Amino acid sequence: MYSAAMNLFGNWIEGDSVADGMAILSLAVTIGLFVGAISFRRMKLGISGVLFSALLFGQIGLTIDPKVLQFLRDFALILFMYAIGLQVGPGFISSLRTEGLRLNLLAVAVLVLGAAMSAIVGSTLGRATAPGLYTGAFTTTPGLAAAQETLRRSSPTGDPIRAATARTGLGYTITYPFGVIGPVLVIVILRRVFRVHMQDEKSALTAEEDKRRPPIETIDFEVIQPVHAGKSLRNHPLLKGNTILFSRMLRDNILSVPTGETLIQVGDIYRAVGQREHLSELVAGMGRHSSVDLGNISGDVRHMNLVVTRTQVLRRPLRELNLMRRTGVTIGRVNRAGIELAPTASLRLAFADQVTVIGPEAGLKMVETEFGNCPETLNRPRLVPIFLGIVLGVLVGSIPLKFPGLNTTLRIGLAGGPLLAAIALSQFGNIGSIVWYMPVSANQLFRDFGLAVFLACVGLQSGDHFFQHAVEGSGLILLLWGAAITILPVFIVGCFARFALRMNFITLSGWVAGAMTSSPALLFAGEMAGSDAPAVAYAAVAPLATLVPILCAQILAITSR
Repeated sequence: MYSAAMNLFGNWIEGDSVADGMAILSLAVTIGLFVGAISFRRMKLGISGVLFSALLFGQIGLTIDPKVLQFLRDFALILFMYAIGLQVGPGFISSLRTEGLRLNLLAVAVLVLGAAMSAIVGSTLGRATAPGLYTGAFTTTPGLAAAQETLRRSSPTGDPIRAATARTGLGYTITYPFGVIGPVLVIVILRRVFRVHMQDEKSALTAEEDKRRPPIETIDFEVIQPVHAGKSLRNHPLLKGNTILFSRMLRDNILSVPTGETLIQVGDIYRAVGQREHLSELVAGMGRHSSVDLGNISGDVRHMNLVVTRTQVLRRPLRELNLMRRTGVTIGRVNRAGIELAPTASLRLAFADQVTVIGPEAGLKMVETEFGNCPETLNRPRLVPIFLGIVLGVLVGSIPLKFPGLNTTLRIGLAGGPLLAAIALSQFGNIGSIVWYMPVSANQLFRDFGLAVFLACVGLQSGDHFFQHAVEGSGLILLLWGAAITILPVFIVGCFARFALRMNFITLSGWVAGAMTSSPALLFAGEMAGSDAPAVAYAAVAPLATLVPILCAQILAITSR
């Protein structure tokens, strides 16, 4: 038994067969996930633990055939980036507007400042050091892949290129650990420097959110002012310029769904859906709040919650669907990815929208058939869009880009191509029957699987004599400079955002996590705020904060060759 185990271990060290390589890779991932699940002072490494277990495996000689390792690394990176793009894509364009534009400009400032620091420091530490410092300090695994791809493309063969890519990987692995905890330290330091009181920040953020995006509310009111009698709902002056919707009407003890042509009568009781300010003006102008709850009145009016799963209604405005005229049904609410949307005539439905419809039972059945309402469809991954999207992503990543002042072309590569393709395709939503939608659970699986395998491959590639390099003089210098590059840019810009722009600290903490694409920092910020509010700022900047380092890392790779 003992000799058999030792023979097996010896075979693993050689790593010649595919089976042995997969066993090594899977074991490194498994141990890393166990390590990442250990909590210390409310912090967990999470999937980042895989990098450290893989480094240990590489240190003791457990590795995989280099060609197999390269394929697994690139394929895992594609899966990870494509899933990220599908996740953030639907809200990417809107994140660039108003507050999102400011957050993204600040994030780009951090990333460019970090790249400049890396270039200056790297020029004193040796060839190909700058991209490794930069990608490790910002924990940007796609940036590392892009930098090493650029180095290999500049000269496909030869020991100097292999040495340069190895040094880039070493810089990444040495600076990565502090890159994981650095953003958390920045949040803590900013809180101490500005003496933040979290309860005050929560109250201010709530007031700010209500002002920027008023919540959708429902009221029942009675018309008592005779001056409004005989006017149609569509042409009423109190309803022009707002997004109020009427979902029910009680007249002469008969419950119905009003239309735009409905003529107002004194004594009518309406259920209105809209923003609080608009509803208050409407009630004050037409009548008073009603003690009658129209939701409890029996009649041929029902409500139904539906899920949009049929492609025939996608990307069509509600005005074009004309549900009220055809079926007598009106849409009361639309929920898209947890955000309440006003069901205006110009709103276009998207796949997986959750819709509340009100109307007669026969009309509801017609609308249910038209919308699909098949929740099982949401939990069934669609493979054709996934692989077609990956093909498009690889093609996009291969497009050469020319930048002034550079003697060579850049490519966003396997890191940026799938990301951009997924963002663009998610904006389209669907092309015919092909829908670019991935269930939340499947998206999480693709992201975690891709990132875990990618980190394991990086660790196995860089693990050979890693600890010897890390503890020698140059390794300690890399570690110290990496810590400086992690902390200084985001701290400086964070101070500017808080002091000059008066940014709410909860938003600021989410922005720090997003600018550094740091999941541990996001978890820490969420626990500190006691809500998911930091995730809003994180999601607003994460797509650009993932893409910009890919270009910066390639520029550093070109200039430091």
